[in-house]
Amino acid sequence: MSNSTFLNELAAMDPTELALGVGLIGIILTLMLIGAVLWYFISAIGYYKMYQKAGEKGWKAFIPYYKNYIRFKIAWEPKYFWPFLVGLVVMQVLSSSEEIVPLLICLVAAIVAVTIGIKLDIRIAKSFGKSTGWGVLLFFFSFIVSLILGFGKSEYIGNTTEKEEKEL
Repeated sequence: MSNSTFLNELAAMDPTELALGVGLIGIILTLMLIGAVLWYFISAIGYYKMYQKAGEKGWKAFIPYYKNYIRFKIAWEPKYFWPFLVGLVVMQVLSSSEEIVPLLICLVAAIVAVTIGIKLDIRIAKSFGKSTGWGVLLFFFSFIVSLILGFGKSEYIGNTTEKEEKEL
């Protein structure tokens, strides 16, 4: 559909229906924004307590990107934060492209970021004495699992990377 066809159809719409549609879209977007902010802050509260258990300052859980850096620091190695960050940035920059090559690069970046993110959450769970399943749950339901790990009886047992390398 060309822009002129879309504008013609928009001009032909009943103003009441148009206002109702725009209002409904506004309400949906507002609810989505509120949900995203709540999700972020609830999980940050859980990470606040987890960071304290790991010997980090809790306020670091509320700073975007720095929060992830600290997660890598307490559970894995900070050097793996950088490919994760690059994957997120590339994904953001290229996701609005309509060309096939940038979209494929975006897809690869998303796969890299998600794979590293899942592996990180598994390592976080293990550094709190939990299983791989807990790590997968942390990836998908961070707003609940971070609260359980932070406020529950789980104790930080340390970065498990060194133990895994010795076993190999």
